[in-house]
Amino acid sequence: MESSSGNLQVLHALDGAKTQWYHFTAIVIAGMGFFTDAYDLFCISLVTKLLGRIYYHKEGSLKPGSLPPQVSAAVNGVALVGTLAGQLFFGWLGDKLGRKKVYGITLMLMCLCSIASGLSFGSHPKGVMTTLCFFRFWLGFGIGGDYPLSATIMSEYSNKKTRGGFIAAVFAMQGFGILGGGVFAIMIASIFNSRFNAPPYEVDPIKSTAPEADYVWRIVLMVGALPALLTYYWRMKMPETARFTALVAKNAEKAASDMSKILQVELESEQRKIDESTTRSGNSFGLFSKEFCKRHGLHLLGTTSTWFLLDIAFYSQNLFQKDIFSAIGWIPPAKTMNAIQEVARIARAQTLIALCSTVPGYWFTVFLIDKMGRFTIQLIGFTMMTIFMFVLAIPYNYWIHKENNIKFVIIYSLTFFFANFGPNATTFVVPAEIFPARLRATCHGISAASGKLGAIVGAFGFLYLAQSKDPAKADAGYPPGIGVKNSLIVLGVINLLGTLCTFLVPESKGKSLEEMSGENEGDGKSQAHKSQLLIVQKLAVFMYVENYKRSNENDKKAERLTMAGDQLQVLHALDLAKTQWYHFTAIIIAGMGFFTDAYDLFCISLVTKLLGRIYYHIDGSPTPGVLPANVAAAVNGVAFCGTLTGQLFFGWLGDKLGRKKVYGMTLLIMVICSIASGLSFSDDPKAVMITLCFFRFWLGFGIGGDYPLSATIMSEYANKKTRGAFIGAVFAMQGFGILVGGIFAIIVSASFRAKYNVPPYIKDEFRSTPHEADYVWRIILMFGAVPAALTYYWRMKMPETARYTALVAKNAEKAATDMARVMQVDIEADQEKLEQFTEKESNSFGLFTKEFLRRHGLHLLGTTTCWFLLDIAFYSQNLFQKDVFSAIGWIPKANTMSAIEEVFRIARAQTLIALCSTVPGYWFTVALIDRMGRFKIQLMGFTMMTIFMFALAIPYHHWTEKKNRIGFVVMYSLTFFFANFGPNATTFIVPAEIFPARLRSTCHGISAASGKLGAIVGAFGFLYLSQDKHKAEPGYSRGIGVKNTLIILGVVNLLGAL
Repeated sequence: MESSSGNLQVLHALDGAKTQWYHFTAIVIAGMGFFTDAYDLFCISLVTKLLGRIYYHKEGSLKPGSLPPQVSAAVNGVALVGTLAGQLFFGWLGDKLGRKKVYGITLMLMCLCSIASGLSFGSHPKGVMTTLCFFRFWLGFGIGGDYPLSATIMSEYSNKKTRGGFIAAVFAMQGFGILGGGVFAIMIASIFNSRFNAPPYEVDPIKSTAPEADYVWRIVLMVGALPALLTYYWRMKMPETARFTALVAKNAEKAASDMSKILQVELESEQRKIDESTTRSGNSFGLFSKEFCKRHGLHLLGTTSTWFLLDIAFYSQNLFQKDIFSAIGWIPPAKTMNAIQEVARIARAQTLIALCSTVPGYWFTVFLIDKMGRFTIQLIGFTMMTIFMFVLAIPYNYWIHKENNIKFVIIYSLTFFFANFGPNATTFVVPAEIFPARLRATCHGISAASGKLGAIVGAFGFLYLAQSKDPAKADAGYPPGIGVKNSLIVLGVINLLGTLCTFLVPESKGKSLEEMSGENEGDGKSQAHKSQLLIVQKLAVFMYVENYKRSNENDKKAERLTMAGDQLQVLHALDLAKTQWYHFTAIIIAGMGFFTDAYDLFCISLVTKLLGRIYYHIDGSPTPGVLPANVAAAVNGVAFCGTLTGQLFFGWLGDKLGRKKVYGMTLLIMVICSIASGLSFSDDPKAVMITLCFFRFWLGFGIGGDYPLSATIMSEYANKKTRGAFIGAVFAMQGFGILVGGIFAIIVSASFRAKYNVPPYIKDEFRSTPHEADYVWRIILMFGAVPAALTYYWRMKMPETARYTALVAKNAEKAATDMARVMQVDIEADQEKLEQFTEKESNSFGLFTKEFLRRHGLHLLGTTTCWFLLDIAFYSQNLFQKDVFSAIGWIPKANTMSAIEEVFRIARAQTLIALCSTVPGYWFTVALIDRMGRFKIQLMGFTMMTIFMFALAIPYHHWTEKKNRIGFVVMYSLTFFFANFGPNATTFIVPAEIFPARLRSTCHGISAASGKLGAIVGAFGFLYLSQDKHKAEPGYSRGIGVKNTLIILGVVNLLGAL
């Protein structure tokens, strides 16, 4: 039912308005407030160490002065307390006086208090800290007002379609505020350090803190006033929002007049409708009324509880930042730096965290919130945070070992990313959309204040809670706590509670503000109120799979794979089409993605030895440096983890938004991250490896998306007769990707070897690795962006697949038009047939239903288990490559080669393996799959792999003798060949053919992710398992030996055959 307020022309015009210049103006004006908020709130963390050095120096101390715990808590936390108070006060005031009248007050308060904070003078440290805390409280008070006002103003200016993205964009300016604070602090610190070059503290404790350092923290704090001042004029020029003017101030004429100027259209005032709405008791209830409790009580509970729980977890993460920064070498020990250098180092660390984790998370939300919805993003965010928190907590004793710091940093970064691409943004967006206009700013202020209370608990409560149980090990000034491990478990439970509380919040995507709040509705029931009645049902759905009634259709129809889709002329034409040019175009466009995928995934194996030589060289060692076991596992394996995540996420997104819309996104991620991987610069090896791992995770994330999307697109473009070959040809481009990776590495290494002819390691350990070798691995990794970039334009030109457009988007006319252009024939739309098809309940079941389980449950179990078992065996074969390469003389001992020579030899070996075994296996499948069938090829492949694995395992001691190595190589090559001319291709093809169009990409993504999980087990689990029972390699624990491992792999292949 449409509300009468929705019928007000001015509000209808705002809801239906296209994205225009005034939207971006509003984002900038409101967003600059949040830029200032974030700058002012977070810049204090950049200078607290400096304040300790200046005002709390102790003569004769081995360490620089630091703020006492209670002073540090006050300096860092008083602004949070002020923010909480400001959110409540200005939220209420914004509903009483209007958004615009109050909006300038908050900005002036921020300007004045930013300047005053920097002018905190006194003759005694207590005087300076007290004055600073006083002004930072009032600074926080002004910042607090910006939360409800900015969110409310942006929501009331936006249209229905992109409102979530606009509000989130305002909030995302926080990321740039943090980034701007770090960059400015780096500039100021660098200028002062070059002008007043002081010695480190350990050299001269007094001179290490130059008197001029007192200006640094003051300038950093005071400059926060500038962006606020620059925005003040434009805030005062903004008209009051039409929703406040019309629905709260009851002045329809003023609302229409203001919005006519902005929208540049003529609008009627419709004062009579406003007057009618005021007479309805259903639109005059207050905050503390039974009617509010009935309509919005659970919603307010949902927004306050989720924001409270989120901020506990979000702000508690600061507990680990100092450990992380130290672990990756961004911040050396304080005594090795002077005071100003320490500011620069801390600022650089915060800038990098903001650049790599905070800012991307915010903008992922901006771009996807109006596609995925608030509920989905918040649920994903809390769920992922829960998982990562328990991953940190349960094996906590594992993470505290120094060699596992890199993995700890990755998990930490992902937790931070999913906080921002999740509840940290959605908790800000939703309260601005679901409450009535007269209470909107108040309710947003209450929700935000609840969040800030959680921030105080997270930042300070957990600082005490996380202290060691042993009083002797607790930090100075703190009582004993429950320990970090137990604190992390508590935080995991808090995130889990956040996941559950998310079900209290309604979805507002695509609905007008009046629909959500129910303003001026005759029956007094809002969309949000109606959704409130379903909350218990939503929670029940979360706990168990919803039960669907079975239709009365016969069993034969129930087991059809395409379910009446062939009745549409456009789909019938695609199925029967002869092989044409557009088929080959689609193969090349999709296949180049897989070419890039294979290049990017496998090129790292070409340069890991080089990375070890460059970054882990040990003086005097008889062998070149190698990556430590845990670092090698991270560098090689992190892309697999990203791929697994990407397969699930983009598989689901491809069914929700369409294949084409998501297809370009995966390619862009690959291009950006390929380049970024090669730009992993730092003075410290750990920092290089962490940066490399970070970008390779996101590279894998993009690669993962290509699996379900490429397979689904090719299957939906292909005809029935040659569909298997076409999908197989896309997958077979992996072979060329591996091949070209090897060839390009040969060219690059040969060029550098000719230019920089250096001796082998055994003759000169230092000169064997020239400085220029550092460019080799970077060029090889970055080249992966080239084929992807070349394909991007053609991907964007491809029309959406007809099966998605017709069967999922329900637009038969668009499907017919698109395919008529592609196939150059006339095709009827058949909209009537499509509508008949969609009316059948049997064609609308979801993934988590009994109907899906009955029709496709065993199919999904089959595709996931086969791919999982195949990838265990397939990736475990890398265990033996070094033995094979050595046996046939392709790779001599490392100390007999220079660094660049070693890259050349490894690349040559990989190229020959790809040329002789990988590529032929793929193309045998392409040539024969539509003749032999998927089942026969997969069964034959698994059977032959089982035979060869047992042939290697049972007489294993025979193969270890040098004279029998040739036989070993032949067996190894045949195993690899039958993997590719077998299940490695068919496990990719089949999931793209057997599931309904609306679930096809999702199911393929689940199957592929299961395979990638098997790859992780095969590549790393079996690497540890195959270690010798008595003497393991350095960095590894003892295993069950290679022979027993081969027997297990034979059993794995046998299970795959079954």
